[in-house]
Amino acid sequence: MNLFRHYARDRVGLFFGVILALFYLVAILAPWIVPSDPLETNLTAGLLPPSASHWFGTDQFGRDTLARVILATRVTLQITTAALLFSLLLGVPIGMVVGYSGGLADAIVMRLTDMMLIFPTIMIAIVIVVVVGPSERGVVIALGLSQLPNFIRIARSAALAVRQELYIEAAIAAGASWSDILVRHVLHNISAPVIVKATITLPGFVIGASSLSYLGLGVQPPMPEWGQMLNEAKGFLTRAPYLIIGPAVALSLFVLAANLVGDSLNEALDPKLRSRRLLPLAMLRRRQGQKP
Repeated sequence: MNLFRHYARDRVGLFFGVILALFYLVAILAPWIVPSDPLETNLTAGLLPPSASHWFGTDQFGRDTLARVILATRVTLQITTAALLFSLLLGVPIGMVVGYSGGLADAIVMRLTDMMLIFPTIMIAIVIVVVVGPSERGVVIALGLSQLPNFIRIARSAALAVRQELYIEAAIAAGASWSDILVRHVLHNISAPVIVKATITLPGFVIGASSLSYLGLGVQPPMPEWGQMLNEAKGFLTRAPYLIIGPAVALSLFVLAANLVGDSLNEALDPKLRSRRLLPLAMLRRRQGQKP
């Protein structure tokens, strides 16, 4: 409740939070709100300009671009959310366990994560997709594994800090088991940085999924995806420039909204950042109160 109250004070973050929620609502309702079948081709209606019947026009195969953008929203968010859950549910437990236990397991896991962090994220994703195969499942595995070291490191660092607290020692003295301490105490106290990291990572997943699809390594036709639609639209920039508007606006707006929501959550969950943001407002009110 306190988190929501602090978050609601940031009107910019609240506004883009609503936009982010609308994206997921569109993704959920996509099969019922598309104006026409996004996969049905009609070569006689190819490359029609925007009109009342086709708000974003039609592509070279006569498919309604708006319907494809809506379906692409569902496909993109389904892939990126699955990839985020993959990294989150695998990386956080590993980071908690090695961070709390330490020893040889901690050293081995951290050296492996250091090796993975040497290479650019997109390079790791491309290699994994080439091995697994260009498909939605391949993109999920590629993106999830590429960001796995970051979640392991943040969970480990938070677990290392929590391990030194007095309430952990009290729980051990009370006879709490190792698993109870991890679930009830460590996980509860590292949830804030993990939530912030997950929110900030989400736009990176979207860009990564779109980049792979743009290169032909992600979602395969005829299923639409934002990056794939941008790749198809680049061949018609002179004849039908309107084809790029829908996927470009959707991709840019989602990344912007997710980044700003992540920043707002970071401020709401971090007392130092929250007090730093509220300090100028408090000083202004104090000065106004001192005026005659």
